[in-house]
Amino acid sequence: MSESASVHGIVIAGAYPARHSALDALVPRPLLPVAQQPLITYALRWMSNGGLERATICANSAARAIRGQLDAAALAMRLEYVEDWNPRGAAGCVRDAGWRRDACTFVVADGTAVPVADIGDLVESHRAAEAVLTVVVAADATGRLAPSGVYVFDRRVFDHIPADGFQDIKERLIPRLYDASEHVATYVAPAAAPRVVNTESYLALDHWAVERLARDSDPPSGFRARGDAVVHDSARVDSSARLLGPILVGPSVTVCEGATLVGPLSLGAKTSVGRGSVVSRSVAWTGCTVDDEALVDRCMLADGARVEARKTAFASVIAAEKAHRPRLPGRALWEPLVSVLRPASADPV
Repeated sequence: MSESASVHGIVIAGAYPARHSALDALVPRPLLPVAQQPLITYALRWMSNGGLERATICANSAARAIRGQLDAAALAMRLEYVEDWNPRGAAGCVRDAGWRRDACTFVVADGTAVPVADIGDLVESHRAAEAVLTVVVAADATGRLAPSGVYVFDRRVFDHIPADGFQDIKERLIPRLYDASEHVATYVAPAAAPRVVNTESYLALDHWAVERLARDSDPPSGFRARGDAVVHDSARVDSSARLLGPILVGPSVTVCEGATLVGPLSLGAKTSVGRGSVVSRSVAWTGCTVDDEALVDRCMLADGARVEARKTAFASVIAAEKAHRPRLPGRALWEPLVSVLRPASADPV
């Protein structure tokens, strides 16, 4: 067995709606578009880039939707699925997915996070520590170390996870391992893994991803650089439109005359921005419409959402037919937009 084949990836992608979350009413969280790619693909590409050849996705009711969105060939991995119809918890899902594999080591990631640790160094550290479980931690905004949603499991750990019932990692598995005198190691990552927990963190993560894409000297296939913007070849951007800051303009997007786009900003496929409109620091999914002379700032527009002409939208989650207004920090969100001012970029929390 090759070194890479002895390590198997597991992505925990169960979709359990969070209380008061407007996002979960729209799409399973692992499928939230981040820089126009499903959020779960970031964990999978991290595994693929780290040399893993196979991964199992653990999901519940979202399994079919996730399977339909992923292109295994593009990820250069062989994907398998385990459907968790009876809630098993993260540890239970890992056991159910790993038990049927021959691998000795399992790299596990939360499907709503973007891992940043080096996989090779992580696995080497885990094996050198002779641990049954390694928890990846990173410093949060206060400097305190906190779990990042990434783990390494040794196959031996499955003996400590019951075959049925809800089995959590932090509150059930780790205490059980300590009671059995098993070694649980920690690995300190260089930075916290960006993670989606609410609308604010989703916007911050999308901004982070768009900024990274704009800095990349090699745009994705079908896109071209236009200053700080990355624009799809099929998009139609009027020559009088102003593009300020890191912006991702997707396939078949239309930006009309006199419009102003202020980044970080992502416009999904077939989105239209009308004449004289301003769209700033927002995310638009597929087929959205911002009519003439509208103002949109710090918003998330779901598939098919529309902002009518000369209307103003601030800090809102806007769905087709209706809008939700989650609680977002007030600083800078409610100030009038000065179109020539490029806002400071947001970092994920």
